[in-house]
This record gives sequence, structure tokens and C-alpha cells, in this order.
Amino acid sequence: MEIRSVSWYPANDPPLQIPLVYHTPAYYNDTMKTFHIITFGCQMNEHDAERMTGILEAEGCISALAAEDADLVILNTCSIREKAEQKFFSELGRIKQLKDAKPGLKIAVAGCIAQQEGAKILSRAPYVDIVFGPSDISRLPEMVEKKRFWSAPVIDIAGDPAYHQKRIPTSRTDKLKAWVSIMYGCDNFCTYCVVPYLRGRERSRPGADIVHEVRELGQKGYREVTLLGQNVNSYGKGLEEACDFPSLLRLINDSSDIDRIRFVTSHPRDLSDELISAFSNVPKVCESLHLPVQSGSDDILRAMNRKYTREAYLNKVKRLHLAMPHITLTTDIIVGFPGESKRDFEMTMSLLEEVQFDGVYAFKYSMRPGTAALKCEGHLPEDVKESRLAQVLDLQGKMTSQKNSRLIGTKQEILVDGFSKKGGTLCGRTRGNKMVNIDAPASLVGSLVNVTITAAGMNSLSGRLCE
Repeated sequence: MEIRSVSWYPANDPPLQIPLVYHTPAYYNDTMKTFHIITFGCQMNEHDAERMTGILEAEGCISALAAEDADLVILNTCSIREKAEQKFFSELGRIKQLKDAKPGLKIAVAGCIAQQEGAKILSRAPYVDIVFGPSDISRLPEMVEKKRFWSAPVIDIAGDPAYHQKRIPTSRTDKLKAWVSIMYGCDNFCTYCVVPYLRGRERSRPGADIVHEVRELGQKGYREVTLLGQNVNSYGKGLEEACDFPSLLRLINDSSDIDRIRFVTSHPRDLSDELISAFSNVPKVCESLHLPVQSGSDDILRAMNRKYTREAYLNKVKRLHLAMPHITLTTDIIVGFPGESKRDFEMTMSLLEEVQFDGVYAFKYSMRPGTAALKCEGHLPEDVKESRLAQVLDLQGKMTSQKNSRLIGTKQEILVDGFSKKGGTLCGRTRGNKMVNIDAPASLVGSLVNVTITAAGMNSLSGRLCE
């Protein structure tokens, strides 16, 4: 048993010397046997939840299947979209009812809303026990231990400047595909986005640590990794060694048993020719790319501070198709940004038609606290934003169906990763990230197999095993 004394300074209590115990399951089981994490938002939040789970399980705690069965409930929040924030506060109200019936239940708020609001969360939800930010995850056991000694809430949103250099226990939810964070934060300061303020400036993990993590995943039988970062294209800033993103891809390709490499998210401005070439000369890099454009209008792109033009974006798309003709492209669109005219919106619709994306994640602009766009003139009525969003989704739905239909009769390699919810026995994804349902024996789960596409819908394909 390792015991050390640490000084804590909670908001409403004097300094107190507390013995902390690490990696002693019985000690934690006296006060917190089970935990449950509810996650809102993106893949990064999902991966943060895997890390929280790994940290708590290393301390002897058990993950409960439902909040009703837990001694600690962690709400892992997102503030990028207004809808995710609304879902969080709705869920927080439900968890309060559980706490009313079970006073010993502890509630923690993590993630971007925790970082953004800090102690302000308590004015709306005074029953919350712990608040901590995305870069404070490694201190979670210490926060739980603090709470044993004080009645006051524990708030820790200071951030850990060395977080990106730490190897943190991770309990993964999938046994075949894994997320691997390669960097944290963002330096772009798009006017609609709060990420640089909540997750901080860009910090890249050491390349050796990333390669070590991926190599271990391959040894454990994982077949695919998705590299995560707010802007993976700018990976390498601040590292002692010279390693940019294309170099990292080659290192992972050459030094691990992983079969497939994916990554999100890419900023168009930093999509280099060398990275474009990686789709054709780094074999394990899959032929799919998410490249958010946000708008087809130069005026709106300028107002968003995206730092590229429509023409520059389209030129990079052309180079991608030259390097990999069958690449699958998806994007993000924001409609109804302040000042977006009818012509601006038509430029977005025409860009969609010109590029012919395989899929689009489209959103109405929503006002986010702390963003520069709040001060922009020309905020649009909700009904206008609703109408424009519906038009984008309608157009893209037709194009996605058409693109999927063109795959009928083609041979595709899929990674069989589980049981199908719609048609067929099993399902898996192509290298282009298309979902395929197939009739096949369960023994193929975890295998790479070739299939012939026999039917196509907007959200998935059907196929049969090749002989």
C-alpha cells in the first residue's frame, strides 16, 4: 500500500492533510463500489470515458450497467452543440431524482461543460459533488478521495499541463477497434467554436508513446485504430522530435500488427500534399476522410475564421481524388451562421453538388457562450435555419443513396465487427467506412473478409461473402 500526504484546498474548507491510498481496491470499496459514466458528444468524449473507466477500475471499482446501480455517476459532457448541452441538463435532473432516493450517491460532471462553467454548475445544480475538466481526468481518484472528507463540492478545472505526456489506464468498449488520442486542444479559434477555450491549445503526444500504444493494441488482437485530435493534420507542434502527421502514420503502419488506420478530424487548411499521398502510399491508411468544410461561401468562411477559401478546399478535394479515386469523403456543414444570406446558402448547396460527399453531418448554427460569433451581426430566425438544414439533409440524402447504389456489384473488404441490427446476420465496415450487412457465421467476427455488394440503402449496404 502506498500512502502519501497531500495538501488540498477546497473552495469552502481550510487546508487539510489527507493520506491518499493508491491501487488498494478494498479501501475504495468501503465508500464507492460502483460507478456509471454517461457520455455526450464526440469520439474524444467517448475515449475520455474509456480512460475514466480504466482509472477507476485500476482503483478496484466496478462499472455498473445503469446509473441506478452506481455509487458514483459521472456525466461526461459536451458543449460544442446546444442540443448536447440540453440533453446533459435533462439527464442531470434525472440523476438528481436518483440521489434524492439514495442520498449516498455521488454525482460528478466532467468534460467541456464542466470546464466552461466550473463552479457555476452548482448555482443550477447544487447537488453536484465533483466538477472536473477534460485535462484533469488523471486526478479523478484523488477527487473522489477528497470528497470523502468534505461536505463542499470538489472542483478541479485547473488542467494538467503534462496530461498529454501521461500513459493513462484505458478500459476499451470495443475489442476490435480502438480510439487513440494523438493530440489535445486546438489553435484555430473558429468563431463558432469553444474548443480552444475549453480543451486548451494544441499539445501533441510523443510519437513513441502513440506507437507503443498502437503496437500493444495490435498484440492484443485489435484490427483497427482511429487516431483522434481536434486537428490531427497539425500533429507534431511542440514535440522535441521532428514528427509530423504523415510521418506518424508511416511509423504506425510499419511498426504494428494493426490492419487499418483511420483518423479524425482534419482541418482543410492543414491538409498537406504529403498527407494526401499517404492515402495511396501508406497501405494501412483507409480510403476515407472526414474533411469539414462548414460553408461553401467565402464570406461565411471568412466570418467563421476558417482560413481557407472555397476554391482552396475544392482544389484539395481534386488532389485527393487524383491520389485515391475511390476515397470516401464526408464533411460538416453549419447552416444559418450569422449573416448567411440566401446566396451564401446557395453556395453551400452548390458545393455539396460539386463535391458529391458520401455523407454530411449538418447542424443549425447555435450560439455558444464565449465564442466570437456571438458578437456577429445578422443572427437568423430559427425557422430560416430549420428550413436550410432540411434542404441540406434532403439533398445529401439523395446523393448518399446514389453513391451507395454505385457500389452494387463491387467487391469490398470489410472488417466483421459484430451482429447486424438490420438485415443479415453480421455486419462490418469497408475501408471506405460503409456499413455492410451480410449473412455469415458468427465465427467470422473479427475477420477481414471480401464481400460482393448486393443492395444499397442510404445508411448501409448488403453483401454476400465472396467464394
